[in-house]
Amino acid sequence: MTQYPGFRQNAFNLVHAPSDIERSSVADGIKTETSAVFRPDFPFSSLVLSANFRASEDGCLLLEAQVCQNGQWSGFYKLGLLSAQFKRSFPPQEDSFGRVETDELRLSAPAEAYRFRLKYELDVSPLGIWACGVRAPFAYDAQASSRLPGGAFNKEVEPISQMLQNHAERRRICSPTSLCMALNSLGVDIPLEAVLQSVFDQTAAIYGNWTFNTAAAGSLGVQAYVRRFSALAELKDFVTPDSLVVSSIAYKKGELDGVPMESTPGHLVLIRGWEKDKILAADPAASMKESVLRAYDARQFAQAWLFNKQGAAYIVRRK
Repeated sequence: MTQYPGFRQNAFNLVHAPSDIERSSVADGIKTETSAVFRPDFPFSSLVLSANFRASEDGCLLLEAQVCQNGQWSGFYKLGLLSAQFKRSFPPQEDSFGRVETDELRLSAPAEAYRFRLKYELDVSPLGIWACGVRAPFAYDAQASSRLPGGAFNKEVEPISQMLQNHAERRRICSPTSLCMALNSLGVDIPLEAVLQSVFDQTAAIYGNWTFNTAAAGSLGVQAYVRRFSALAELKDFVTPDSLVVSSIAYKKGELDGVPMESTPGHLVLIRGWEKDKILAADPAASMKESVLRAYDARQFAQAWLFNKQGAAYIVRRK
């Protein structure tokens, strides 16, 4: 895990390899793989899993995870059922350890360890598993976290406005719209309509499921996963000619200057670069295509993203 000195790491981000699987079995055409136990460097209050995989039209992959609190293990929580044709979260799962909120396991008390489990048909090939979590307790240093990387960078992005789409839920499709802009900018020529279909969570009836957005992108030949950021300085490794970041933000009226929506409890935007104390973004909530590309104050943006949403983002990069 890359270390970024100068600020407190409020998240862990782990990439899991095939060697991380501890037990494997096959029954009735379903392969079950259970990982070893992983202990991040600090207790954590939430957990998100991402998966990229290759499958036939009907092949399915089930993502599950369990956590350890004070030496006691929870049962396995179901975090998503994925296939090329559909993606489904599960009805509410809650117990004394925590609860699953669509795509995120939120814990009632800090956990010190986790393991994951995959169940999939034999025509499915997992390509990558990622895990990320939030430090407990979470502590935010506005000055250190809002410091931009050195220099400037601006990735060319073809803007798309979600508000101009002929879609009944156009106010709720910021995630696939941002993802579509990222994919197109990285050389994956795909229309927004196809992205909408591929990310839709049929259980929750939403387009913003983090795990499903990254899995859909991963099926298109890029690498995509959920990551937690602790500081803007980390962007230098993830906003590059070959990689982009879709960030989750939240803000109240007056907290983020120049936004197309005066407030939101949750919204996704594409980060395309930085310069002169500004974050360069493609904000799909703009009412016109010409105003999608915007520049936001770095300190205000860091508050909206790194503090209010604890740095949640999608990484989309060329392999």
